[in-house]
Amino acid sequence: MRKLQWWMRIVGGFYLLLTLMNLYGLFSNPHFFKGNLPAPINTDELAVRSFTDAWMVFVFELGCIGAVLLWFSKNPMGNRGIIWLVILAEIFRGIVCDAIWITRGYNVASYVPFIIVHLVIIATGWWFLRQAEKS
Repeated sequence: MRKLQWWMRIVGGFYLLLTLMNLYGLFSNPHFFKGNLPAPINTDELAVRSFTDAWMVFVFELGCIGAVLLWFSKNPMGNRGIIWLVILAEIFRGIVCDAIWITRGYNVASYVPFIIVHLVIIATGWWFLRQAEKS
């Protein structure tokens, strides 16, 4: 159970860190996203704006999930639903979406490391949850 509690804290903290970094990019350095979009999208200001507007929804969701993970880490087994939410989100919002973006021309070098991070979060979350359920 202790491993699961720490998993929730680490993943929650990581999500909040990513949220802060992305909020900086969205509101203080919007050209950051422009440089990470594939051509010809990155030259179309309306396309860049549309991407950052949609990305903002993801960023706020990530922050909310991170905060809930930290709050619910007090009682991991009583809050298993949030763990399954994170695992499923990491599969679909993480790996599946990153793979689709790679096929659409987004930078492989940027997304493969995140696919690895998604896999680590999924595997450790599932493993620690199973261990805690057996205890």
